[in-house]
Amino acid sequence: MADESAHSLYDWQVSTLMLAYDVADPLDRDDNEQLAKREETVREELLRIAKAVIPEEFWEDGGKELTPEVAHGLTKAVIGRAATIAGCS
Repeated sequence: MADESAHSLYDWQVSTLMLAYDVADPLDRDDNEQLAKREETVREELLRIAKAVIPEEFWEDGGKELTPEVAHGLTKAVIGRAATIAGCS
């Protein structure tokens, strides 16, 4: 179940950033190449955010589940970034 919740959190984070970029710079829904590029860029950005927020001990032990505090910090960072992208902050 922990893997499912982590995957759901990751999907939510990707979707949140994708939607923020769509607000700031909408892409044609039929432009699969640009949409795929944006998703790749978002995944890379999300990794940078995660590395800035998640303590090293979690990266070293891939089986260690994020604490609620760490997950909360990551969620705040993603929402903050999304707000910046969308021009809300």
